[in-house]
Amino acid sequence: MTPKNALKAVRESDDGLYGVILEHGSMELGFYKPDAEDKQQPHEQDEIYIVQSGSGSFVRGAETIPFSSGDALFVAAGVNHRFVDFSEDFAAWVIFYGPSGGE
Repeated sequence: MTPKNALKAVRESDDGLYGVILEHGSMELGFYKPDAEDKQQPHEQDEIYIVQSGSGSFVRGAETIPFSSGDALFVAAGVNHRFVDFSEDFAAWVIFYGPSGGE
């Protein structure tokens, strides 16, 4: 899995923001590259973001966390979250896993 292949999956996706790279059991590996604004809603599974490039802030529930390239961020299922004030080059690997409702 390379960033180049991941960006291709994003470009070929229905929304042009998130591309699925691999699925196995309950796990899904994707790549997320929002354009100017992150409008995502809470997800049914737990998830981990690994920041490939860029920087900004990550809002998770009542917390605001600064992030930069190489950081990993966890979000429990059902928790409101979004990336804000992120740089133009921001992109992240996304791993969804586990049962609906989280572990």
